[in-house]
Amino acid sequence: MRSSAAVLAVVATFGCVAGEIQREPLHDTISLLSPRCAGAGSCVLGHVTEAGTAAPIAEAAVFLERELEPDESEPVRILALTDEQGVFVVGEPPPGSYRIAIYKDASSVEVMGVELGREGTTMLPVRLAL
Repeated sequence: MRSSAAVLAVVATFGCVAGEIQREPLHDTISLLSPRCAGAGSCVLGHVTEAGTAAPIAEAAVFLERELEPDESEPVRILALTDEQGVFVVGEPPPGSYRIAIYKDASSVEVMGVELGREGTTMLPVRLAL
């Protein structure tokens, strides 16, 4: 009885077609991220994908807004668009705490309190439900 339960667990995990176990692919695309921040002291590298399929989302609007510093009357605002691989890059953002909002069609996601502008690359993987 134990062995049949183990077989059922394997079939449920990998899928079974005509008696052959087949592994379902996790992603159908590959995004190349590494060279995009080359040479930048501080960089934000984001990757926006669809929540259900992990497919890249092109032309999503990305808004970054830094919280006001004591001597500022207007916050720092940065706008970016994702490319065909769902990737956006912001080089050398001024240091501080940011609100980040990403929009595509009627869908959006927002996060507050993200510290940016430090030395190195900040990775922002984003899943957006369309």
